[in-house]
Amino acid sequence: MVEMLVSGTAVFVADQAAKRAAEMYAATRVIRVRSLFNIRHALNRRSIYSHPSARAVMLLVWLAAFVSAMLIAGSLEGYHASPVALGLALGGAAGNLSDILRMHAVRDFVDLGWWPVFNIADVAIIAGLALTFLPA
Repeated sequence: MVEMLVSGTAVFVADQAAKRAAEMYAATRVIRVRSLFNIRHALNRRSIYSHPSARAVMLLVWLAAFVSAMLIAGSLEGYHASPVALGLALGGAAGNLSDILRMHAVRDFVDLGWWPVFNIADVAIIAGLALTFLPA
């Protein structure tokens, strides 16, 4: 359980710091990182993010996921890195939820050119969920 809290907190902090850096340094320009990808600040605004009731539901869903993860973290002993992986997914979800609650948008900044712009939280959510149920 401690591993889940530590990994989730680490992802949340890293995500928020990276989003802040992208806001500061890539708000008005695109930063090319070799020939791999671009860093550009993009706000992902969905109309649902501006509805107070929808934001409340998102918060309740995240809280339910957190409580559920706390309850099942110990029962995933036979799976590869499950508490850490659950923490990755929850920390990533918390990072995007924090943006939605504060800004009514999600801050994205990694642009591969051929894929929609995304952020560290998005990667953590997908990787965390994939690793959670990967057998050891």
